[in-house]
Amino acid sequence: LPTLLITECVLVYMTPEQSANLLKWAANSFETAMFINYEQVNMDDRFGQIMIENLRRRQCDLAGVETCKSLESQTHRILSDSCISSSCVIIMFIFICINSYSVFYSLPRIESLEFLDEMELLEQLMKHYCLCWASKGGSELGLKEITY
Repeated sequence: LPTLLITECVLVYMTPEQSANLLKWAANSFETAMFINYEQVNMDDRFGQIMIENLRRRQCDLAGVETCKSLESQTHRILSDSCISSSCVIIMFIFICINSYSVFYSLPRIESLEFLDEMELLEQLMKHYCLCWASKGGSELGLKEITY
């Protein structure tokens, strides 16, 4: 059956070899599948380095941070393990799209529900997380029609 695999800030805690093995297992185990990953990105800039340092101080090491340097490195990790297509966007892009194209989810409406007094910090955080997706054998499911 078609299978959806979702990870949220999981692969970054594994070594690149461990996450590669997991992705390879998933690609080999399912004939038709989609993989969605929410994770850190852009970890080479100052904000990313501070994030890494703060986590280390809490004895939380990001063993796979090397694969979180850019959207390209995130996409490459997924594609190198037998997926047919892969895309990746920063969360800030999704936030802008929702705010720009939807009256229902407009920023003023969201802020009226929950006031954001640290908008600059929120924007920095959204620039340091991404959503990646990949598919294998999903042409009959219409996955190729999903664009951003």
